Amino acid sequence: MIKKFLIAASLMFSTAVQAEGDAHNSLGFAAGGTYGVGLSYSYDTPVWGIQVTGLPFWDDGEGRVFGGVNVKRNFHENGKVGLYGSAGVAGGIWREEHEECNWSEQTEEDECETVVEEGWGVVSGPGVGMQMLFWDNMLFRFELPLGIKVSSEGFGVLPIPNGALMYRW
Repeated sequence: MIKKFLIAASLMFSTAVQAEGDAHNSLGFAAGGTYGVGLSYSYDTPVWGIQVTGLPFWDDGEGRVFGGVNVKRNFHENGKVGLYGSAGVAGGIWREEHEECNWSEQTEEDECETVVEEGWGVVSGPGVGMQMLFWDNMLFRFELPLGIKVSSEGFGVLPIPNGALMYRW
């Protein structure tokens, strides 16, 4: 499923690059179900766009790595507000170690053990969004995707909102 999505996204993006016209670049921060979490870069033409987001944070065997790719199709834009549809996939892995302690009344001491929590997750699905341009170069995007989630915690269908604040040039 992910392989088919990436092939379709690259075909749509190659078409978008050919019809470049009035293209824009954007850089900022994004978070959401199909955006991923972290630093985000977006390349947008009047018709198509692609957004890549990622945030690696790993230190001493524990941390989080999140990322995502989102392809969008603009329906209408008037220079300040635009409506679009999108398809995205985001995923992440995490590992955390911490001590859990329980008080023992018999020994009158804490009995502690190291607990390791690990997990992974992938969310993919279509969405509908709106973007607003303000202060000439600031871009705010809000999107509501219908994400299909597969993770170490199970399966689900979730409408996890996406949001992004970016500088556009």
